[in-house]
Parts: sequence; C-alpha cells; structure tokens
Amino acid sequence: MAKVLPPKKFSPTQRLEKAYEQGIKQIVHRVLTPKRPDQTLDEWLAELVERSQQEDIQRASETLAARMCKWVAVGNQKTWREAAARSMKSQKLFKLLEKEMQGATGEAVRRIIQQNAQLISSIPLEAAQRLTDEVTKAQQRGARPGTIAKMMKARFPELVRSRVNLISRTESAKTSLALTMARCEELNIDFAEWGTSEDVRVRPSHKLMDKVIFSWNDLPNPEALAGEKSTLGNYGPGGCPNCRCVVYPVLSLEDIHFPARVYSQGTIRHYTKQEFISRFASKVAA
Repeated sequence: MAKVLPPKKFSPTQRLEKAYEQGIKQIVHRVLTPKRPDQTLDEWLAELVERSQQEDIQRASETLAARMCKWVAVGNQKTWREAAARSMKSQKLFKLLEKEMQGATGEAVRRIIQQNAQLISSIPLEAAQRLTDEVTKAQQRGARPGTIAKMMKARFPELVRSRVNLISRTESAKTSLALTMARCEELNIDFAEWGTSEDVRVRPSHKLMDKVIFSWNDLPNPEALAGEKSTLGNYGPGGCPNCRCVVYPVLSLEDIHFPARVYSQGTIRHYTKQEFISRFASKVAA
C-alpha cells in the first residue's frame, strides 16, 4: 500500500469552508427580494436576474472568491513548503514556489476567481429556476394555488441553503485541487496519491481509490471503476460535488511504499517497485 501522509494537509480546512459559506450567505441575502403578491414567478425571476448582475453584487462576489482563493492558496503553499523541506529537490521546489503566480498557478487562481464569482451571484437565480420547475410540476398534478404558495414559501429557502452549502464545500476543495495540479505542472510532478477521509461517509467509488497512485495526465473515473452509472467523468480528489478526499503529490519514489496500488488507463493494479520503475520511473524523480 502507498505511504500515508498526515491527514488533510493538501485540503481546505472546515474553518475555511465555513467562512466561505458565511460570506456567500451575506451576498445572497443582498440579492434576494421577496416575491410580491402582484408578481408572477417569471417577473420575480427577472428581478432576481437583474439584481444579481448589478455592479455591487458582481464586485462583492469577485472579492469573496478572491479571498477564498487566497485562503486556500496560503494553506496549500504552506503544505508545499513543508513537503519541499523534506524533499531531495527542495531548492528547486522553493525557487518555483517563489515565482509560481507568473505561470500555471497564477492562471489557475484567476480562472477560479472568475468561476466562483459567477457561481455566487447566480445562486438566487438557480434556486428560483428550480422552484419554477417544481411549481410547474405541482400545477400539472393539479395542486391548488394555496398549496403551491405554501410550497414556494417553504421550499425556496431550502433550495438557496442547499446551493450555498454545496458551493462552499465543493468549490473550496476544487480550488485546493486546482492549485495542487497547477503546482505539480510547474514542478513537473506527474503522480499523486488519492486519500479519503476514511470514515463511514466515504462513497464506495472513492473508497476504492483510497491510497491509489495516479497520474495527473490520466485522471481516474472512480464511478466507472466501481461499476456505477455516473456523469461525473474523470477527476482528481476533491474534484466532484461534496467530495472530502485529499491529494498527496508524489515528489519522489521515496514517497511510495511498495507494493502500491496504481491507476493507469482505466484499471487499478498492484505494482512492485521494479514494475513501477520499469513503466513510470521516467516520470518520477528517484
């Protein structure tokens, strides 16, 4: 089995996720306006769209997204520096970390900020659209106006809250993964280890990936490996909704305890050190 590093070193903390969640809630509260009795659903939806696109909301969303990205980046870089201090190629790692924002990592940061700003400002709109769909289905089933009104009053806050929670958890993890991937690209680190939270909440497909070595150029499809139907496709640890998995970059062969489980081209198999060296050593520093 592969070597296990201290837990959650390359993942965002729960404190960070909670802070991001609170920030998103504050912005969403500024967008939301109660539906007036004289408004149709479509009119209310149009009002939410207009409000979410106003300059102050867009600016607040970008500021919060940038702050989240900075929080994740600081923790992620600290982990990299700790790893570099233990690595034989520490001097190279430290130099690259100093100028990383000029390359792939900086580009990843800018892209993440834009994507998250859009997600934040669109939360009320997405919740309203889902509510509209549910109301339409209720009407088709013959629900009475009074029943629909009660449903809307109770359901909309649930939809907003669910979306806020999903974004705060998922996007902070995806940000950490994106920064780790970008740093690995700049440092020519091709392999990493998949780690789970190792509790009862770990989904079966991710339990299968626990302690598996994989290449950034050949990301796995955990659900396909587990024989599950899914549209998630190929991704790394923390790269899908509500994923709590973490990633440990493989800085050298010394980071792998053989025999190791290795994912490659759609399958997972055990490799001895010699087998791994024979097939992959050109991509991993000794």
